[in-house]
Amino acid sequence: MRDFLAQNLNWFKPMKQKPRRDLPNTISLPLYEDIMLSHGDVAIDLLLQSADCVKILGVDGTLEHINCGGLRALELSHENDFLGKIWWEIWPERSRQFVQREFMEALSGTPRMFEAHCPTALGTPRRWSVNLKPLISRAGPVVSILCVSRDITEHGDTTIVAHIA
Repeated sequence: MRDFLAQNLNWFKPMKQKPRRDLPNTISLPLYEDIMLSHGDVAIDLLLQSADCVKILGVDGTLEHINCGGLRALELSHENDFLGKIWWEIWPERSRQFVQREFMEALSGTPRMFEAHCPTALGTPRRWSVNLKPLISRAGPVVSILCVSRDITEHGDTTIVAHIA
């Protein structure tokens, strides 16, 4: 499985060194060699197969990767329509400062969760439950943010809610 991912997906590749004893069956992301996914190949499968919108955000807020489920959820025809943009700038103007503050909290190492409205690329109204998880290198600093957004439009309520995960 790891060899297949390394050859076919440019954002995952096997570790160059052996896994640490306290983190068995781990692999790292290629751009951030020190990031550890502690659930091994199962975690990779979950990210790739998830219907949720799974994104990797750089420390500057740049969208670096989106999974196929995310492309469908956001009604995007191609990831190039999305990659390289600043994440909070895709949100409606009234939400941008709030979303940027949540990102900055995650960047400081605190996992964040919130709910907010943001239309898809085609303008379809959506309500999202967003989970921001800092990805931390072995040396300690946050090197990127894992962002998982779930469409909860059917669940109602129009308020923006945030809390520490």
